[in-house]
Amino acid sequence: MASFRSRQKHGREWGEGRHRPRTARQLLHTIRHELEITLATARVCRGHTPPWEFFQDIFLGRPSLVLIHGPRGGGKSFLSALDTHLRSRCTEGLATRILGGSRAQSMQVYLALRELARMGQQESVFEKLLRDGARYRNGSEVKILAASSTSVRGPHVPCLKLDEVDEIDPELREAAMGMCMNVRGEPASVVMTSTWHRVGGPMSALVERACGGELPYYSFCIFEVLERCPEERSGPELERCPECPLMPWCHEDRSEDPLGRPKAKRSNGHYAIDALIQKLRATSRRTFEADYLSRGPRAEGLWFAEFRAERVVDEGAEYDPRFSVQLAIDPGVFTGAVFFQIVGGRGRDYPGEGERVHVIGDYLAENVSAEQNALALVELSARLSGGRVDAVWVDPAGGARTSIGPTVLGEYERAGLRMLRAWPRGSVADGLALLESLIQPADGTARLRIHPRCTSLLNALAHYRRARRGGQWQDYPEDPQHPHEDLVDALRGGLRAVYPEGRRPSDRLPRIPARQVF
Repeated sequence: MASFRSRQKHGREWGEGRHRPRTARQLLHTIRHELEITLATARVCRGHTPPWEFFQDIFLGRPSLVLIHGPRGGGKSFLSALDTHLRSRCTEGLATRILGGSRAQSMQVYLALRELARMGQQESVFEKLLRDGARYRNGSEVKILAASSTSVRGPHVPCLKLDEVDEIDPELREAAMGMCMNVRGEPASVVMTSTWHRVGGPMSALVERACGGELPYYSFCIFEVLERCPEERSGPELERCPECPLMPWCHEDRSEDPLGRPKAKRSNGHYAIDALIQKLRATSRRTFEADYLSRGPRAEGLWFAEFRAERVVDEGAEYDPRFSVQLAIDPGVFTGAVFFQIVGGRGRDYPGEGERVHVIGDYLAENVSAEQNALALVELSARLSGGRVDAVWVDPAGGARTSIGPTVLGEYERAGLRMLRAWPRGSVADGLALLESLIQPADGTARLRIHPRCTSLLNALAHYRRARRGGQWQDYPEDPQHPHEDLVDALRGGLRAVYPEGRRPSDRLPRIPARQVF
């Protein structure tokens, strides 16, 4: 049998005289010794497949269509780029196209490809590396597609990579698939990678098809690519594990391991444990399990499925003169408003860490003019905070005329409300995710406190529901005209104004070379 590094011809060539790996052993040798990359190999969670196992299936088996469901930061884009590079380098004139839900997502695969060019002295196989594409010396090329109907109806190519398919419009995805077909004997292959967090989104339909046997489907979570937990963190007998907020998930299936080891003692990946703990503390439990544990969207109609009034009601959520008072208003036929303060925290260097949101008052009225609402809010602020209001945030649509009176903002100002500003425009779902991360963070410590006088807001949070269309729960509210929506919308809008970039902990972790990504 010819040596793997032999320059003797053996099937299609590797550009510089090297051969395409034909076996798992040859593929592993190429990845580890030529590119100096180690893929995670450990089976950690029930029903999941570690990256090395499904990567060899995809590269060696070359399925016509495959779906990979993985966590954020788990290396999905890197794996797609690695497959693209290895295949392009060993196949003359191979054309590959990359499409993501946005240009930034498409660039994730391409930037990983550029990083691969620097590994294992790979620069020699490239002819050009441009901002939106690459050309190999053997005539193979890789290009990024714009997320437009014109771009995805280009020339036929045999290889298509769809990154974050849950964010790609299904019609655009289907149009892009029309580009992929056999070309000069090279079989067509579409690789789809994504997290799965949108209720009723594209991934829901694709996973259903995959589970029905229409296409190969691989799933892995952050534990498959998590770094091995060292003894100094866990203790020799795991005695320090209760101190770790990851313990509920890490220890949940220890009985299935012959040695009784938790997940982080079996993993051998790249993802830092401290980085995962940061994500856990900054997101809700539902988001953490969907985005990092690959358990699919968690919603059963109620938007805040983890909401329990007893966890957030606090008589101590009274006005504190040390902190500013925020008033957020959603005007309309139903007008909802909340007074809240951001209490505590660790300062500008650590945005969102250690802070709590105290809702000290709420307001709800139906079919009342803008002037009457404004006067009522001024009176309520006098009772709650001695009249102190440092910022007033209003729905961006509040500047228009409404069915209950003239321009809302103008009426509010004339009635005595000052410093009126529109809260940032953006995705309603993102704003609600921010609110949910305060109600029930994944580490179990609620950072929203609501005074018991706020009965309307408590009722709204307990009963706020998702829309249901075609038997699927949607990622938008059930009834935008319901009074629950006006109160919740006011709170999420005010929070978006205070946290325009979300509650993201600062990046204080050391960076590692890309070759250690797995």
